[in-house]
Amino acid sequence: MSIKECIQEEMKAAMKSRDKTRLECLRMAKGALLLKEKESAGELSDESATAVLRAEVKKRRQSIEVFREYGKEQEAADTEGEIAIIEEFLPQQFSAEVIEEKVRAFLAEHPDVTHPGKLTGMMKKELGDLADGKVLNEVCRKTLGA
Repeated sequence: MSIKECIQEEMKAAMKSRDKTRLECLRMAKGALLLKEKESAGELSDESATAVLRAEVKKRRQSIEVFREYGKEQEAADTEGEIAIIEEFLPQQFSAEVIEEKVRAFLAEHPDVTHPGKLTGMMKKELGDLADGKVLNEVCRKTLGA
């Protein structure tokens, strides 16, 4: 079952259980998928759908920062709930510890890589969506001591 189909099934379940918050969040996620589908003029692959949902999560994380900056804790908490709902449809990402292990293993094989940006780019190609870019960058900088 594709991500889009999973979201559709969860929307039905949310309607039946009258969970308005969940339903609204799922509708926003489905809307983002439909917009991307319309732009690409074809059916979205799961990889593309994952990228769209990750972008939605990123937008919400930025919103949380702004809400907290202005002291709007209730809105920040609501947005965190939306992130949790969207992340149900995303593949599990590696923790910082696992990323650090992989970075150290990569550096053992490629000792010539000494620039954190270059290392981050190479690791992003290797790990793909399994590693959050921000966490990966921090781990690479810490590992290289930059």
